[in-house]
Amino acid sequence: MAATAAIGDNQKAEQQRRVTLAYYHRTDRDIAAKARTLAGEKKANRLNAKAAGIPSSQLDHLLKSFEAEDQQKPVDKLKRDMENLAYLGLIPDPSIKGDLFSRVDRVDQEGMVQAKGFYAGLNALDRVSGYDGGSPEDKLFLASYDAGRAEYDTVLPDIMARINAEADKEAPPPEGEDDDWEKAAPNGRPN
Repeated sequence: MAATAAIGDNQKAEQQRRVTLAYYHRTDRDIAAKARTLAGEKKANRLNAKAAGIPSSQLDHLLKSFEAEDQQKPVDKLKRDMENLAYLGLIPDPSIKGDLFSRVDRVDQEGMVQAKGFYAGLNALDRVSGYDGGSPEDKLFLASYDAGRAEYDTVLPDIMARINAEADKEAPPPEGEDDDWEKAAPNGRPN
């Protein structure tokens, strides 16, 4: 026997469609609200970084390089950018083999391991080198990680104190404090 449509089947289907739409709309709306909140936080972070002398473009580049699936891509882009700048005569041409002492800015493998470890510690990433455990590279990475972590933990409190002091200067004084000071020192000087 073929199923026959009962009265109200269309209403039930429409009701389910409305509720399903409402569910996904609510979820989408909540995600959009979170995205606006995060965008506001990112904008505030960028403004604070700019005030500290760090341009947004540098943060963009760091994030893009950090999140790159293929870490060689940012390196290749840098090489192309350097080639362009050399072509324009803005930097020395790195392809010209010259005096050994002019090439001191080159980083060897040990320097790269050290830089990776320091960056990981400074940014509180996992304390895992990716090298064979106990190898010289592993030990160097972990020592550099600890140095980066120690620098962050040591220097950050001073930076936060300065940021908080600046924020306190910008905040309006609590109500009545200025009046009390003027009463205590009517000539403009403390008693």
